[in-house]
Amino acid sequence: PAATTVFPHNQSFPTIMKTFHHLPACATLLLASFALLAAASAGAAEKKTKGNSGTYSNSKGRSGTFESTTTKEKGKRTREGSITNQDGQTTTRSSQRTRDKDADAGTYTKTTTGPEGKTATVSSTSQQNEDGTVSTTGSRTGFNGKTGTFENTTIKTENGRTSTGTITGPEGKTATTAATVTHENGMTTKTQTVTGPGGKTSEREISSKKNADGSITRTIQMTHPDGTTSTRTETITPDPKS
Repeated sequence: PAATTVFPHNQSFPTIMKTFHHLPACATLLLASFALLAAASAGAAEKKTKGNSGTYSNSKGRSGTFESTTTKEKGKRTREGSITNQDGQTTTRSSQRTRDKDADAGTYTKTTTGPEGKTATVSSTSQQNEDGTVSTTGSRTGFNGKTGTFENTTIKTENGRTSTGTITGPEGKTATTAATVTHENGMTTKTQTVTGPGGKTSEREISSKKNADGSITRTIQMTHPDGTTSTRTETITPDPKS
């Protein structure tokens, strides 16, 4: 399932802790290393462009639309996307992943531009190790201009992948991260957690399933440090022309 081809669930989520990055940002960083593992088993492919669009709604009564276009070619994947909320505010994102098959290495860059024109950026490099794991290091600069760093290690499992790592915030405080991706019975499930220096944890679980008509239904549940939860439902429709 194209669990990483759609972009809205990487936006508009509350902060885990104000000192640290958003959990969606953490998810993006972990998935950067997941992508290198996936590419390791994929053959070279000709250039291909695929589009998606859809709607979302959440437990707080918010809703909106989104669209994205992904272009894949040998050693590179680029993605352009946007999400517009119920108030007409639009956020855009542009990202690129590259992979050097001979060196078992890859890079990832992403720029997100908010409704007011402010930008946040991510940049990382990944290297596949002799034991099959992938090590990723990088940095993220938020909309406020402050920069933090991150590192994680990802390994394949029988039915998916797992990753563990750390995020160091602009003021030097550190959070730990963990993520799992599983594929079972036609369902892809991602669970992502971040634990701050005070021991408080935020968790996000994403379940995606492809429907008979080709659309994808995705349910996202966020558990906040205080134990409260929020949910979000997305319906993704592939572009029939792509």
